[in-house]
Amino acid sequence: MRAYVIDNNMLCPADLAEPREPGPGEALVRVRSVSLNYRDLMVARGKYGKPFEGTFVAGSDMAGDVLKTGPGVADVRPGGRVVNAPFRRWPAGKLTPDRMKTLGGAGGVDGVLCEQVLYPADALVPMPSHFSYDEGATLSIAGLTAWASVVSQGCVQAGEWVLLHGTGGVSVFAAQLARIAGARTLLTTASEEKAIRMKEEFGVVETFDYRDADWPEQVRSFTGGTGVGLVVDVAGGQTFAKSLKACALHARISLVGILDGFETRLNPFDIIGRQIQVRGIYTSSTDDLRDLVRACEASKLKPCIDRVFSFDEVPAAYDYLESQRHIGKIVCALP
Repeated sequence: MRAYVIDNNMLCPADLAEPREPGPGEALVRVRSVSLNYRDLMVARGKYGKPFEGTFVAGSDMAGDVLKTGPGVADVRPGGRVVNAPFRRWPAGKLTPDRMKTLGGAGGVDGVLCEQVLYPADALVPMPSHFSYDEGATLSIAGLTAWASVVSQGCVQAGEWVLLHGTGGVSVFAAQLARIAGARTLLTTASEEKAIRMKEEFGVVETFDYRDADWPEQVRSFTGGTGVGLVVDVAGGQTFAKSLKACALHARISLVGILDGFETRLNPFDIIGRQIQVRGIYTSSTDDLRDLVRACEASKLKPCIDRVFSFDEVPAAYDYLESQRHIGKIVCALP
């Protein structure tokens, strides 16, 4: 079967043997769509932690059709349309060191950027009925990370202010979920075009140019001097230090990414003085993915897809992701 692999920290096309027959508790899935995340880009560029020596299938997020199931599988059936939880072994509860090792597409664990994949059946979730395959593929990491950041761990409250950064997949999903919950969203972006679209399509109340050194003060002023109750920070770096300054008393920060770098200088009293809770979000469990799917069904939420590439165009899709010109998700469709 055709696939894309990470070979000595480079993205390469490959021809692989088809998976074996599914064993107990397993399902064989025909992959129809795969969405890309910034983490996938870092892995393909050799910048995700310690470089891994060896070869493994790239990608983390897929939607597809169940072809076969092994003994003892009841929750998914052949013909069913499914999405995958990004961790093969994180059914519910807290992330543990053993569960952390089962995240596909990095660290030597095979991902899903291939024509067929063998997957634990209990880590597959039926896709929302109104989704296309391209839309379903956006849920595994971007949608699930936003769900954890805003809802299951972010504990968003109706009426409170939520601050987002940029227009990548997690931020756009977070804007949609916050809106469903009755919260009000603010966003930082340097693009006027993106700012207009986020207001018109995703209910963002106001945007701020992150190139302005005083944007945290602008946020506090806009919220009547109180600041925001929740931040979904996909940037890290020095943006994280500024996010703290935009927070209200007893605010929560869901720290998701490192688009602004790995290092930051901050004033600890920004956390202490406002009693801010900072929680690292490393996506979430299969149970949380099921909750997200139910929320999409109930609200008829539709993911934002910027562009769909063919399977032959996967390297170009990675380059487009690196350009940061997109709003929402980038998807690769398989034949």
